[in-house]
Amino acid sequence: LGRKGNTGSASFYIMLEELFSSGKLRRGERILGMIPESGRFSVGYVLLTVV
Repeated sequence: LGRKGNTGSASFYIMLEELFSSGKLRRGERILGMIPESGRFSVGYVLLTVV
């Protein structure tokens, strides 16, 4: 919150951008994201592979 503010639903994409920019990812690695909706009753998952 100190650097980005309250980003709500964009926070997953902001974290991905920071991870990509860090240079820590290697080809073939996988990223599992879990995105809850605001009421915490449903959840979405995404599995990404670094290319």
